[in-house]
Amino acid sequence: AVAGDFGRGDPVAIAGPQGQTLGTGLARYTADEARRIAGHRSAEIESLLGYPGRAALIHRDDMAL
Repeated sequence: AVAGDFGRGDPVAIAGPQGQTLGTGLARYTADEARRIAGHRSAEIESLLGYPGRAALIHRDDMAL
């Protein structure tokens, strides 16, 4: 699920199933883009957003747990 409003490059909280904060990372998509691609395969991102996207919302190199 995607909650809140954030832009590309903004720090976002990574929450677990119970809502507990597991870490923080830098978003590679805006909140609106993340909602549009949620639940879809990486191969579908280009058709959903109109440009080739990245495979992960938050890359492990941009994450602190």
